[in-house]
Amino acid sequence: MDARLDAVRELWSTYREQGPDVALKLLDPDVEFVAHDGRSYRGHAGVERFFAEFVERGERFMASIYTFELHEPDVMVVGYRRIRSGDGTTRGDYLFFVHSFNDGRVSRIAAHLSREAALAEIAQRASPA
Repeated sequence: MDARLDAVRELWSTYREQGPDVALKLLDPDVEFVAHDGRSYRGHAGVERFFAEFVERGERFMASIYTFELHEPDVMVVGYRRIRSGDGTTRGDYLFFVHSFNDGRVSRIAAHLSREAALAEIAQRASPA
């Protein structure tokens, strides 16, 4: 099995079973999280801020994973994100999360609304500069 796939599976399993605060410890300290709308959150404090914004709005963020795919040099996670508001309404999107690595740890996660956009990012990262 590929170590990158193992790291991403462990990350999402930890997120699902123990929450984002525990999963955060598995990320590179200088991690960058790019939300599907392009907002960027840097470092552990930035990722904590991403999740805190939902709580501040009275919302609950949930994510379900369908599959993990190795695409050199990254791993793509295909999943479904749900956000439940304080009034009980839920909205959701399929998302394609590109996970990039530095020294074996996830150092960047970028969310995309389409598979094509995620694969384009991976291709750009994989091509020599």
